Amino acid sequence: MLLIAFAARRMHAPMYCFLILSGAAILFKAFFLIGVIRNKSIKAGLWFYLILAGVAMILLSLLFKNIFPVPIIRNILFFGAILMKITGLILLLTEKKKSINR
Repeated sequence: MLLIAFAARRMHAPMYCFLILSGAAILFKAFFLIGVIRNKSIKAGLWFYLILAGVAMILLSLLFKNIFPVPIIRNILFFGAILMKITGLILLLTEKKKSINR
């Protein structure tokens, strides 16, 4: 959904289309994370908090891109969020692999 939002932005669609689609993508991600944490078989570890922080940083980077145009802060937040989310995903996958091997 986020890819569609950026494609709409790239094709010069109205700004509200981008904001609605990106907001919906972030909300779906938040609902997914809340659903994961409510599942009793999955314990929230460091991976969960890294992914959650990455989602929050994406939201902040969108603010600094569209409302407060400060490119350097936006880039730091955006690429930091990507790094946090990838690190969280790697930690999640290694934790799953360890639990499968036990």
